[in-house]
Amino acid sequence: MLTPFNRSELLVTYDLDQLNRTRDALAAAHIPYQYKCRDLASPTLLDGLAGGSSRGRTGTFGMSQDARVEYRLYVRREQLELARALLATGGNL
Repeated sequence: MLTPFNRSELLVTYDLDQLNRTRDALAAAHIPYQYKCRDLASPTLLDGLAGGSSRGRTGTFGMSQDARVEYRLYVRREQLELARALLATGGNL
């Protein structure tokens, strides 16, 4: 089981296809993973409280639609080097 205490960040991307290719490679190698998605254009819970965020005040003006959603992929800390090597070889170890 992955928890915030035993995981490391393997990948940060804005490309859903890259995330899916990475997930497929990790699944084929039986490396457990977790991922999180964050929509950078959505308002945060704290908008209006303590100033909020700039996106809550300005909206999406000037924001690239290709970089609207941020994906973060995590693996076990002990398997981070193995996962990096897997990605460096194109998913074939």
